[in-house]
Amino acid sequence: MTVITKKLGGSVAIVIPKAVATEMRLVEGSPLELTTTSQGILLRKQGRRARRPLARIVAQMKPAAYRRRRRELGDDPPVGKEIW
Repeated sequence: MTVITKKLGGSVAIVIPKAVATEMRLVEGSPLELTTTSQGILLRKQGRRARRPLARIVAQMKPAAYRRRRRELGDDPPVGKEIW
C-alpha cells in the first residue's frame, strides 16, 4: 500500500487509511512508537506497561505515610448544619 506524505506545520505527516486503522484498532490519540531502521521506518502500537505482582507493590508501601490517615470519618465534629 502506498501513501503520500503531506506537510503539516513544520513536519511531514502521513494519513493511515481507515482499513488499516480499523485492523490495528487505532483511534484518534492512540500512542504509536516510531523507529528508524536500516530498511526504513517502523511504526507500531505502543505496548502496555508490564504488570507488577501485588506482593511487590505492597512491599514498596511505607506504613508511616498512612498513619495520619487512620482516623475514621466519624471522628470529625459537624462543621455546618449536618444531621448525623
